[in-house]
Amino acid sequence: MPRSLRALAAALLAAVAVLLGPPAQALDPAVPEPVPGPVVLVGVAGLRWDDVGALTTPALWDLSREGSVGVVATRSVRARGCPADGWLAVSSGNRAADVEADDRRCRTLRDPGESGVVPGWEDYLAAAGSASYGARPGLLGDLLARTGTEATGFGPGAAIALATSDGTPSGVHEPVPSEPRALQQAVRAAAGSDLLVVDAGVIRDPGYATVARLPTSSPSAAPDADLPGLDGGDDDLPGAESIVEPTRAQQAVRVDARIGAVLDGLAGHDATVLVVSLADSGRNGLQLAVALGPRPLGPPYEADQLTSGSTRQPGVVQVTDVTPTLLSLLLLQDEAPALPGAQMVPVPGAATGAERVARLLDVQQEAGAVTRVSGSYWAWLVLAQAVLFVAAAILLVTRGRADRAPLRPALRVLQVSALALGAAPVASFLVGLVPWWRADRPGVGFWSALLGWVAVITVAALAGPWRRHVLGPAGVVAGVTVVTLAVDAVTGSNLVIDSPMGAHRIMAARFYGMSNQAFALITAAGVLLAVVVADWLVRTGRHRLAVWAVVALGAVVVAVDGAPMWGADFGGPPAIILAFAMLAVAVSGRRVSWRLVLLVGAVGAAVVLGFAFFDYMRPVSDRTHLGRFLATVLDGGLWDVLGRKLSANLRVLSSWRYLVLAIGGVALTWLVLAGPRARGGGLLGAGSPLAGLQRSVPLLRPAVAATGAALTVGFLMNDSGIVVPATGIALAVPCLVAAAAQWRLDTRPEEAEVSVRDAPAARPSA
Repeated sequence: MPRSLRALAAALLAAVAVLLGPPAQALDPAVPEPVPGPVVLVGVAGLRWDDVGALTTPALWDLSREGSVGVVATRSVRARGCPADGWLAVSSGNRAADVEADDRRCRTLRDPGESGVVPGWEDYLAAAGSASYGARPGLLGDLLARTGTEATGFGPGAAIALATSDGTPSGVHEPVPSEPRALQQAVRAAAGSDLLVVDAGVIRDPGYATVARLPTSSPSAAPDADLPGLDGGDDDLPGAESIVEPTRAQQAVRVDARIGAVLDGLAGHDATVLVVSLADSGRNGLQLAVALGPRPLGPPYEADQLTSGSTRQPGVVQVTDVTPTLLSLLLLQDEAPALPGAQMVPVPGAATGAERVARLLDVQQEAGAVTRVSGSYWAWLVLAQAVLFVAAAILLVTRGRADRAPLRPALRVLQVSALALGAAPVASFLVGLVPWWRADRPGVGFWSALLGWVAVITVAALAGPWRRHVLGPAGVVAGVTVVTLAVDAVTGSNLVIDSPMGAHRIMAARFYGMSNQAFALITAAGVLLAVVVADWLVRTGRHRLAVWAVVALGAVVVAVDGAPMWGADFGGPPAIILAFAMLAVAVSGRRVSWRLVLLVGAVGAAVVLGFAFFDYMRPVSDRTHLGRFLATVLDGGLWDVLGRKLSANLRVLSSWRYLVLAIGGVALTWLVLAGPRARGGGLLGAGSPLAGLQRSVPLLRPAVAATGAALTVGFLMNDSGIVVPATGIALAVPCLVAAAAQWRLDTRPEEAEVSVRDAPAARPSA
């Protein structure tokens, strides 16, 4: 094994040991004790914090002042969830959904009929079986029945949540009384149960009313005779809901009355109450969550904010966190298999309830605003990069004196534009430091902040003494990218979350650590930054120090990307290790071989498995998704995960935005670095104005090879597929263009003639 690779392997394994230390074994001597009163889940659908008011919803208003509050990401199997999807997530502890109707309208939930089976249960099982999340509807009900946990449910949603695998609710089930006073009395009578689940209703946006439907898995089956809404009455006529559909405010008042009745019925019982909006109202948005009461271990739910191990974001939880929370409150967590969610716990928040809710409203507003600007951001970025690719392919090979007009100003514009476009990705993260979503016109605020950051980074790249080096300005852009993403990962991923190129809370794909786009950017930028440092050290005769600089930077990037407490990225470390190993070998003067690639693969696998293993050994509530992924694999869910990732990769493979970046960037890079040499052709062939570029920067070709290898591995290992190389190219290729343009601008005419004459002999050794 080359000495540089041994050094990189030792540094990475040492980083694993230092960062994680010995496996944590939950040494807390405290023993969980059962909560004194019943555990109560009040589930709704479509309820947001902007629906809450002191006069219109007094019960929720009081809860927001007394309990732990948060917003809920309810993303299910599909982007837009239905009420059934949220209740199925409680039933299975995983993402699950109803069968999608042809008109994409949501099913009106009904109580079990004479058969006692939840209406549509066969549909729910069929939909879960066809999805790739491994959801098992009925998991919670089966667990309650097996452990003898007494449960009572009110309403159709509660029937789904408490249903066993055969579709019959565990424990006692009753319809929700129509009058709040009757509901209060029913809850008081059932308060002796261990678990009480109440369906408090739904809130739907105009035009998104639910409709009754027959089971789609058996279209000929007759509905239960006592199911209302399936008798062909006027309430099912097409368009009738547009006449009788209540406003959001009216629906919120009705939901609040039911919540108030439940709380009144629990008076005198030291109950632990979760009020959670489990699904969207039709349009996507973060939903409401409140928890109040004691916990088996740790501080009670009181005037705080909620978080969970699956989000690690103060004030933010997921719908898949509800089931682990219920099991933890019932002391049944050890009886359940590995679940993707985590227990909801209180963390300190603002001093007053008004301030806590105001922060949640701000998070809710930001999450909605970023989904509206991210599409246009990507579209304009791709179009601008496409223009840059074409302009670079023309200007960089235009023969003529680069010290005279019109070529010199054109190359200068190309260089500045390339640096600006290279800075655009990291600027999309830095824009989160400016509260643009609070502006009267959020779109204008976003673009103003984005262009401002692009201008700052571009000016910094061109203003310092580094501008005299051919890679200097591009190195500044890369350095800003690496520092920004690394500091953000170490400090809680505040910029990655809800940035145009990061992870969106509403999409509920990732709430902390390195997103796939951030991984691609820090990898491409890290390699470029390592080349800049190594090139400077090699020029000053410090070859060994150059190798160690590459090794050290690679170890830092791997640690930041893969450590569970920071980046928590499973697929990133092997790709990063490969890139920096290839670069370290090239700097040392050796050639990259297949044996080296295999050794690097083994080191990468050891590092990422080490991260996952040590995270898995921590208490369940402290695990990140690395440890939960390993737990899923040990429980036999590996193929479901691989199938879901493959499906996601295939789904984005045909996206024109990413294809333009990937294909265009690869083509331009190939023309610049590996164009055909026959008959003097190609951008680096004999007679090309760029023929001496690689002689000036010998590490340029190894850097491109290392970056390409890392992005390819990232493409294969992550569930974002072509998004990974496309995002890396969005940074790497503009920086390459900027370097090439600067080289032409700085090369004197006589030097260019020598470069052209000697070009065939100027081949990099690695």
